[in-house]
Amino acid sequence: METEGNVIAPKDAPKRSPWKAWMYLWEWYPSHYPKEERQLLRKLDACLLTFCSFMFFLKWLDSSNVNNAYVSGMKEELKLNGNQYSLFGTFYNLGYLVFQIPSLLILSRPKLAKYYLPTMEVLWSVVTFSQSQMRNEHDIYGTRFLLGLLETPVASGTTYILGSWYRPEEVFKRTGVWYVSNNIAVMFGGYLQAAAYKNLNGIGGMAGWRWLFIIDGIISLPIAIAGFFIFPGLPSSKKPWWLTEAQHALAQKRVAEVGIEPSKKLSWNVVRRTLRRWEFYVGVTCYTFFLSSSYPHGQMALWLKDLASKYGTYSVPQINTIPTGAQGVSVIAALLATSLCMIYPLWSIFTIVEVIFIIANISLLVWNVPTGWHFACYYLLGVSAAVTPILMPFINMAMRDDAEARAITVGAMLTAGWAVFSFYPIVVFPVLEAPRWTKGYAVNIAFVFFTWLFFVVGQYLYRRAEKKREQQAVRQVTKDEEDGLNLEDKAVGEVVEHIEERR
Repeated sequence: METEGNVIAPKDAPKRSPWKAWMYLWEWYPSHYPKEERQLLRKLDACLLTFCSFMFFLKWLDSSNVNNAYVSGMKEELKLNGNQYSLFGTFYNLGYLVFQIPSLLILSRPKLAKYYLPTMEVLWSVVTFSQSQMRNEHDIYGTRFLLGLLETPVASGTTYILGSWYRPEEVFKRTGVWYVSNNIAVMFGGYLQAAAYKNLNGIGGMAGWRWLFIIDGIISLPIAIAGFFIFPGLPSSKKPWWLTEAQHALAQKRVAEVGIEPSKKLSWNVVRRTLRRWEFYVGVTCYTFFLSSSYPHGQMALWLKDLASKYGTYSVPQINTIPTGAQGVSVIAALLATSLCMIYPLWSIFTIVEVIFIIANISLLVWNVPTGWHFACYYLLGVSAAVTPILMPFINMAMRDDAEARAITVGAMLTAGWAVFSFYPIVVFPVLEAPRWTKGYAVNIAFVFFTWLFFVVGQYLYRRAEKKREQQAVRQVTKDEEDGLNLEDKAVGEVVEHIEERR
């Protein structure tokens, strides 16, 4: 695998001019791959990637629909205030904090992985249905906590699973597709809430926002049950029915060739191994800064609601649908950025994303900008969707030699990130100060900068570690060759001695 400049395309890939890098967007099954390998990738994409993307879609559909419900009648019906709105996310994040690392460790067990994620998703669907009967803020807090806990294997677990089945040069593009399913979910949720508000409001004696959670459950439960038949677990798990024996063996061989180690027996030693690795500290710090800095993305509805209350500018359906443009930007940014990571150094693509993100934050800090640019800035916040599908595969790739340490690190990234994020909006972006968060955007600018800084530091450390690994591999090959020659000389000597003895 090519590491010079931190370009991850394999050495046997055809060389392309940087000016034609966009052509890689459509090359999912490279022509230099053998036919059997292309067939395997198609099956993995059809089953593994599709199922994981649907699960992530449903996770974010639910998350966005709480926000949509809040601005579509739930606030008034349950007599909620702004701080309670912020606490929705806090209790949801607490669920992650409690179970994120244990969830990843369970998912790293080959015998459990195949059934663990679908089981959690079925339970998640049941809790989703129950949200339609919420009576007060305490019901909301309880269901949000349970949903956060049950969604842990989908959020960080998926990047771990994808990084276990796909090679580094394949996983960025697929992680991009997986990740944008959340943006599609937010877009879909906005239109779904608008439709529920128009057509179901009052049906069966329930408000439109309550029907939204019933629809969520109806969509999610069949897909979750299908996971018991589709989700393959890990390459070292029992062979899924949709792979042949030869394909399963090929899948295991492919990842072994690039140094992706299978799961080993758990012991307390894994904690020591993890804490001695730079990836743990870079990943946790970088993701924590990023996750908090991403908060303004998705808050455009509060600005539109404020304009509506002051000037009567926008209707409830418009407040739900106009912000979906930012999710459209997210889809394009994530797909484009992760594909270009195959041609250009990771740090260069990451830098472009962060520069656009920081410009949008600076403009919203200034606030008094032309209305058109104000809309554009809210939409440009959507480029932040490219950060996770670059950062997560990078950490998975850098730690491919230790499955357990990789699981703990990815879990710790989510745990630390959500721990800070659980109080970050309340302190820095309180809803009572919405939509003009002067303090919030100032802090956010610093967080965006530190996200970029720690990622670049990680790139330097990764390049140094890869060079060291290559040097060790060369020394090992040389040693093996020398040992082979010594054994040959020894064998020849033994034959000569044996002949002399017979004489």
